[in-house]
Amino acid sequence: MSKEFSADEYQVWLSEQPKKMIVVKVIIRSESGNVLIARPTYKKTWQLPGGGVDAGESPENAVVREVSEELSLIITKQALKIVGTIHKENDDALFLVYEYGELVAEDTSFVLPSDEIKTYEFVEPVTLAERLPDYYLDFLNTYSRQ
Repeated sequence: MSKEFSADEYQVWLSEQPKKMIVVKVIIRSESGNVLIARPTYKKTWQLPGGGVDAGESPENAVVREVSEELSLIITKQALKIVGTIHKENDDALFLVYEYGELVAEDTSFVLPSDEIKTYEFVEPVTLAERLPDYYLDFLNTYSRQ
């Protein structure tokens, strides 16, 4: 016979469940169809803009916040569409990849936080697999067929 958890029992049960880091990434395209990538100051690799989802924050709100923090670009969550996921095994992180539905001019001058983003660039979609880390490959192969 099962019984309903009390609030305290539920919190104990919840604390014993596996935890996974959630990261959001966003594909931002230019009018010519190129994709924006950023080079963080703390990594050796290029990345799609994005970052971690804070406790109690929705993934869509995290995308909006991260893009604002990293690029000083204001986007709306209504223009976001989830287009795939990535599981980065060595960190046990789940990446939720969104596409931003509005186009951004390639000559936009983004304000970069000097402690977080070194530089950015718009690249042709066919070069993403060469520019992004290997854990993006399965996603890119699926995404390019959409």
